[in-house]
Amino acid sequence: MNEYGQTFGYDPNGVNRPDGNEAEAGFQPRLGTYILLFFLVVLWPTIGLSLLFIDNAEIDWDLYDPVYFLYLPTIIMQWLIFLAVALGVNRENSNFKSIGFVRPKFKDILSAIGFLIASNLILSILQMGLSSFGIVISQDVDVIVNQARQSIWWWLAVSITAAVCEETAFRGYIMTRVKGVFRKSSWVLPVILSTFAFASGHSYQGIGGLILLFFYGLMFCGLYLMTRPLWPCVLAHFIQDFSAIFLYDIIDF
Repeated sequence: MNEYGQTFGYDPNGVNRPDGNEAEAGFQPRLGTYILLFFLVVLWPTIGLSLLFIDNAEIDWDLYDPVYFLYLPTIIMQWLIFLAVALGVNRENSNFKSIGFVRPKFKDILSAIGFLIASNLILSILQMGLSSFGIVISQDVDVIVNQARQSIWWWLAVSITAAVCEETAFRGYIMTRVKGVFRKSSWVLPVILSTFAFASGHSYQGIGGLILLFFYGLMFCGLYLMTRPLWPCVLAHFIQDFSAIFLYDIIDF
């Protein structure tokens, strides 16, 4: 017990912890826990949603080197967030098992592949529905994908970074800490906050992309809750991002 009064477990009911060990899965919320949650749940979405109000139509993307304008800033920012989570977990007298990083298993790969097939089918149907209402993804995504095809190794680095850091922060940390701090028996609030934070960070894709990513985030939360380990989410996220440069023209989202 600390100044905030209690040691919280991954699951307050004592079940479905990723390693089944209460001592390793529990955490003690510190001031840093609340500051980090405030950044991830409030400040990050605010910054992300502000991109919806920026008119990129007249920007000549060919004048900007994607390595310095996009890839490096993205990689640096996301690993800083990962570092903040790592420090936060350490300060909570916990470890990465508390957010789902347990020993990977072969079935994690199968879960990721099955998830990708099902989720992409659902998203394709959803996108067709949005298109029928004139809601489309920003053309900036086309530019990003085309530039990535010219810098495959940099895109590989970005894909790995996004998969590890975003899943760690948005699924692993937000969901477990919100559930524990607010002492919720239900996952509804953690899922909503996690998904909102995740989707808002992709606001550069426009309203259409924001809606798609919100539903995609919900599906990732479902995958996390069904499998418990975070690895299926990380693997699925990486495959989705990296394969975009090869499959974007086919799946078109």
